[in-house]
Amino acid sequence: MSRLVQACPLTAEAFAAFGRVFDLAAAGDAGVRRMSGDGWSDGFTLTPLIDGRGHLGMTQGPAAPWSARQMERHPLTEEALFCAGAPIVLAVALGGDRPAPLSGMVEAFVIRPGQVAVMNRGVWHDACRGLAGPTAYYWMAICGLGLDPWIDIEDGPVEVRA
Repeated sequence: MSRLVQACPLTAEAFAAFGRVFDLAAAGDAGVRRMSGDGWSDGFTLTPLIDGRGHLGMTQGPAAPWSARQMERHPLTEEALFCAGAPIVLAVALGGDRPAPLSGMVEAFVIRPGQVAVMNRGVWHDACRGLAGPTAYYWMAICGLGLDPWIDIEDGPVEVRA
């Protein structure tokens, strides 16, 4: 029997074990500088998004819910994930010295437009899925650091719901 994981809202506190969160759209994020003018508003991170000169990518993901069977991790780069326009669901598991993600450690988060989830190096993760349907999302990481194979989730799969 597979484990069921219910996605929760992305907050800095809930995501702290996996990385950092920036909210570019909301007031009150101490890591974001807010500005506005005649009919516009802006927010940007006070520090670089990832710890290196990252590449920007875009993935087209199917819709949630899904059965997570495999995950990947990047031991040599952080990875930032953010919406192209619609909310996405991210499934993650702590990395450490484990050769595979463990089903009992999988958690899921809903990333809304304006939010950025920056995963620490080595965090296991699946490709994101759209909250309400297939959707595209952006990611930033340093590419070309070696093979990042997709590994079966130990005692998986995990059913991810949002």
